[in-house]
Amino acid sequence: MKEKRKSSTGDAATPKSGGAKTPNKKVKAAADAEDDAGVPLNDTERAYLAWMKKQGVKLNGVSIGRFPHTGRGCVATRDIKEGDVLVEVPEAAIITADGSVAGSALVAFGLGGEALLHEYSPRLEREALVLAVMAEMSRGEESEFAPYLAALPTLRATHSPLGWSGAELAELEGTSALNRMTSADDESLELPSMTADHWKHVARPFLQRNPEFARMPGAGADDEDEDDDDDDAEENARRMYLHATALVAGFSFTLGEDDDSVEDDDDDDDDDSDSQVSTGGDTVQAMVPFWDMLNHVEPERSSVRLNHDEDANTLQMIAIRPHAEGEEVFNTYGAAGDAELLRRYGFVVRRNPHGGGAEVSTAECLAAAEFARFESDMHEDDDSESDYSDEDDEDDDSEDRFDGKMPPISDSDDDDEEEDDSEEDEEDGEEEDEEGDSDEEDLMAMDFRPGQIAREETLERLRMLRRWGILRNSKQTFEVSRTGKPSLALRYVARVLSMNRFQFRRLLAADAYERGERDDQEGAYSDEEDEDEDDDGFGDYKPLTVEQVWNGDTFLTDDGDDDVSEDEDDELQEREDQMGRVSVTLIALAERALTGGRYPTDSLRADMIKLKRLGAEAPGEREHAGLGGWRGAVGAKEDSRRVGDILFPPSWRDEERRAMHRQRMALVVRIREKRALVALKRWAANPCRTEDDILPPLLRR
Repeated sequence: MKEKRKSSTGDAATPKSGGAKTPNKKVKAAADAEDDAGVPLNDTERAYLAWMKKQGVKLNGVSIGRFPHTGRGCVATRDIKEGDVLVEVPEAAIITADGSVAGSALVAFGLGGEALLHEYSPRLEREALVLAVMAEMSRGEESEFAPYLAALPTLRATHSPLGWSGAELAELEGTSALNRMTSADDESLELPSMTADHWKHVARPFLQRNPEFARMPGAGADDEDEDDDDDDAEENARRMYLHATALVAGFSFTLGEDDDSVEDDDDDDDDDSDSQVSTGGDTVQAMVPFWDMLNHVEPERSSVRLNHDEDANTLQMIAIRPHAEGEEVFNTYGAAGDAELLRRYGFVVRRNPHGGGAEVSTAECLAAAEFARFESDMHEDDDSESDYSDEDDEDDDSEDRFDGKMPPISDSDDDDEEEDDSEEDEEDGEEEDEEGDSDEEDLMAMDFRPGQIAREETLERLRMLRRWGILRNSKQTFEVSRTGKPSLALRYVARVLSMNRFQFRRLLAADAYERGERDDQEGAYSDEEDEDEDDDGFGDYKPLTVEQVWNGDTFLTDDGDDDVSEDEDDELQEREDQMGRVSVTLIALAERALTGGRYPTDSLRADMIKLKRLGAEAPGEREHAGLGGWRGAVGAKEDSRRVGDILFPPSWRDEERRAMHRQRMALVVRIREKRALVALKRWAANPCRTEDDILPPLLRR
């Protein structure tokens, strides 16, 4: 049973440097006196501990602690042995959609009970919990979970990008964190994702139907001020919604084990996002008290595992390694990269063995492939000019033979001339069948610049990738590792999109033959003279299989068996051409991302200098800046923090530190992505790359 921690309050470890102000010794002594274990607690945290005790939550050898580099977390108050049950939470103490004050309203709206189970959607299940948390927040002190919610950070203090200003989000421009949060159209992604769409189509209609769960328009305002009050009420409701979304994204758990949720074929690291605890039934999204107190480490260093005791109806946290008194107890949020940690939890780690990679979009792949085709076609033009320069081209129009038009798609000039004549006949006629339309597209493509292909052929290439299970939608992204190695899917996409037209036609014909679509073929193996619609469009000729075309084989023997032609020179030339096209595509992909305005700055060095000037986070600064999880926004009454008998008033320096911390995290993510793209260029340009590296064997689903 796979059990992983899904979310938490703490941020990541940061290097020691600087000299942020810390409470003096008298303050620390007063704080230590507040707790028998020597852990300083504020009023909100003491109320939280009292509430958990009243609800039956048992803390065995652990409590709330503070640490220089992780802020608020879980501290061992005694020596812990492997197998000790550290936390026991009754099921009645957790927040779920069905068990919240909005449970019946969510069921009536179609976001709870049997209605949600009939059409399972992970995104809607999380959305239901967001609205449940929002409903509990709207009740204030009357909520049964008020002390628990009060101990959670405000939207700005979570450091979720949902609470960032426009200027701060601009620092994330071009990163996969911002792309997944705003652009990605994927219901399987963890929160926050598709937030604007779900606010418009799910949350806002629900709150309009149930205004008691948020300040919605029309709540008894005067006629002259009604519009202004309505705008303010909706803005407050939207901000509360973003706050609840950030809390669910960073502090909730998926309880239960869904056999269908484990997919080993996803490029989005969904295994890392599906933290599960076995409950013996369907999955349930829930907020679990104190479980969210543990900070994150990589899975190999996790301190606990999560378990459900069905007999006692409790959720347990069990130690899997010993700890000495005073040590921090960690959980893991999964093997997530830098962008995912920032997007979902609001932090990045100093050294992340699973981070440092980058993502490229399908649109970027299309543009890079066009450049690769242009480069290859221009080289073919140069070679053709040299072939014809000494003979057969003594007329004045010899310079126009390759004047920027697309290169021939056939292996011989005769075939090319015949095809041109055929296309002109089709254009002059008024045929409206599919074959005629395709020929018109081919004729238009001949007027394009080198490297450019018709829109219909581009769509055909994308459809083929989708049929093979490589491409899901037009907004899909592909991964590049921190070492620059492109994912298998990215190499497949680069190869198919960068093929010349004849190479792709042979692949398309083989794919069509395997799928049984053998009528009206006009590809490399079609019998164009056969006009009988009932006959095989391949003219009884068996083409190469998809794998054979993919492997660079050129011809079959006359008897139609699987033995390929012995013309090894042609096959070698074919493979070398495709290797060059893929390499150029990957290099162009990295160049466009680094210098094409994707990021706020094109210079990696400039970003590194900027990060160096910001400096590393100083020990103790996190607590002063609200990074440890204390509740309160600058200017609010709750912003004053009491530690022992000392009251810390709000300070503009707190928000300044928060802003610096967010800028630092954005720079770290951006720099690591740029480094991965630089490494991609080196990987693709490395002359020692083998054929299997650049052109891996095809694995279709």
